Amino acid sequence: MTQSIKTAVVLFAAFFITATTQSIFSSSSNAQEIKYEDRIGSNKGFDMCEDFRYKRITKLVSVGKISKQQGYNIWKRICSDKDAVKRILSDAVAAEELSQAQADRLLPLVDLKMTYFDSKHGRFGQPKELSRGQFRQGEITAENRESLYQRLIAANQDGKIHDFDVASIMKQLYAGFDEQTAPVEEVAKYRGALNPRIAQSGSQARVLQSAQMQRTQQQEKGYESRGYNKTKLQISDPADWIKTLEKPIYSGPQPGEKTLPLTALNLRGAQAGKEFDPVELAGDKHHLMFFVTQSRTFGRFLGQLRTQLQAIEDNSKQAWAMSVIVSTDDVNEAEKSFAVLDQRYPKNLVVGLSKDGAAGPPAYGLDKNLTATVIVAKDGIVLHNLPYVGNAFYTQPHILGAIADAMKIDHETLSKYISDKPGDAAAAYSRKSQSQTGGPANSLRKQLVPLIETQTISRADAGEILQLAKTKAALKAKLEELVREKKLTRDQAMELLNELPANSAKLRGEQ
Repeated sequence: MTQSIKTAVVLFAAFFITATTQSIFSSSSNAQEIKYEDRIGSNKGFDMCEDFRYKRITKLVSVGKISKQQGYNIWKRICSDKDAVKRILSDAVAAEELSQAQADRLLPLVDLKMTYFDSKHGRFGQPKELSRGQFRQGEITAENRESLYQRLIAANQDGKIHDFDVASIMKQLYAGFDEQTAPVEEVAKYRGALNPRIAQSGSQARVLQSAQMQRTQQQEKGYESRGYNKTKLQISDPADWIKTLEKPIYSGPQPGEKTLPLTALNLRGAQAGKEFDPVELAGDKHHLMFFVTQSRTFGRFLGQLRTQLQAIEDNSKQAWAMSVIVSTDDVNEAEKSFAVLDQRYPKNLVVGLSKDGAAGPPAYGLDKNLTATVIVAKDGIVLHNLPYVGNAFYTQPHILGAIADAMKIDHETLSKYISDKPGDAAAAYSRKSQSQTGGPANSLRKQLVPLIETQTISRADAGEILQLAKTKAALKAKLEELVREKKLTRDQAMELLNELPANSAKLRGEQ
């Protein structure tokens, strides 16, 4: 009898294990495949943000952090993990970042279905909207909003909540946010919060650059005229940059110290992969040195600045060398990122990879927590050292000021040497825009750009607005429709109408 019971138990256990294994296998095999071609975004064959999402989600599945079905649901934005979202909101309530009532108002966003729109550029999603219980301006403090955003982004990176659910929640918390009056750094945060793929793909610097460019353009002609044609070159005393720092930052050799020899791997041309010493290469020339943590941090700016420096050299007959040294532990990523910009850079811009990783050359004592350290040297002696904590780097007045000081010339003379060679992204963009067709439509297009970037309106809506700009009544009707749908505020609609100065009075109904 005892033997029979044992046999039965063994058979039952074997049956249970087999059934469970088959169930798991069946569940896994039935899970839908995560296919890159199912992505949304640009239809040009490659979308950087979606590419990053795909790699991250498939990696989470491959290492067992999330199931294949969960990965598919997040990839296709079918549903987030509602229990995980509840925990996030509960943690925020416990930390007094939200009230319980506010958390209860946000949770229904997770259950709403995604909406998409198609355009000639591709397929794009839109943040979800609450039908009731929408948040009011100032209801959440900026500090609490930032804390909650960090919780959401962490869950997004772990595959628990998809990006548009993050965007939908953050859009509520940013109710009433005014891009025109907010500090430009806050504008960049706002745009990133409404497009979490920016955080995923490390594109915050590009968003900040775009926001700064737009703000600079607005300031140059004032908000009333909405002009974009003035691009006055700015040159500032480098000492003023140091004064703006909250506390002294020491990274690299300081003024009066020598630029020591260092070894880097060349990233450019026929010399790619070969060791060189940028200090030795510069010889007795004035030397502008950049130590950066990422090869793409400053985009086209470095190439534009080198072109500007060449104009200075040609007109002053004072020789300059410019070198960029990337300090990172991820050599493959640095080489891959730099390859995107290589063709845009002048041939005489020297770019190398530090052999000593993220810490940079040991003898230089660089602060690896900085975005960049900029050194201006003459005769092998450091004259200026400018540490950069953030990415506000595409405008260069203090660097130009340091160059002028090294050459012992005044700012006006340096400006004449540079002439019409824009060295910062804002000036380059603005000068380029001057050569393009102007008029109300062009001005209107520029006003639509930030609305598209923050997904306030779709690209399809923007395209329709531009098409209707020729017909007064049709444009007014379209904008009123967007206001009714709560895609635009009344003030935003009025700003768009004001971009057509000849017609604005009639469009506003001011007969």
